[in-house]
Amino acid sequence: MSALNQNENPLEAPAFELASRQASLAFERTLISLDQALMSAIRTSLSLIGFGFAMFLFFDQAGRDVGVNFRVPARNFGLSLVAMGIGLVTIGLIGHRRRFANLRTQMDDLYRRKLLLEGGPRKRAPIAILAGLLLLSGLLVMLGILVRIGPFG
Repeated sequence: MSALNQNENPLEAPAFELASRQASLAFERTLISLDQALMSAIRTSLSLIGFGFAMFLFFDQAGRDVGVNFRVPARNFGLSLVAMGIGLVTIGLIGHRRRFANLRTQMDDLYRRKLLLEGGPRKRAPIAILAGLLLLSGLLVMLGILVRIGPFG
């Protein structure tokens, strides 16, 4: 005797609902791991940008105190660290966006085929917005170091 009646739709069986929920949770875990990877890039990028800014200011001020002009080496060292931080957060954002779109497409495809109870997420992850703000801040720091405006002048 089969587990399903002849008239019962197999997609409405409790086993299907359980499998669909497990698949949804697996996708949710993958989305969380995407956000965690972006947070790691943000953390490292923030450290690089902050350290580059601090090294620029430190060497510039130390050179003034000693009477040696460290302005160009300090600027170059600070800019290189800030540029690495900007590059890292840019790569992290691009990778996050691509993987997020790919995962959403897979989830939507399964939802259209009625194999998943819900489609992919529609909203942008808040951590991606934060990464975008960090990218903008890094670019402003780089601009400030290059043209000597604000605390960099």
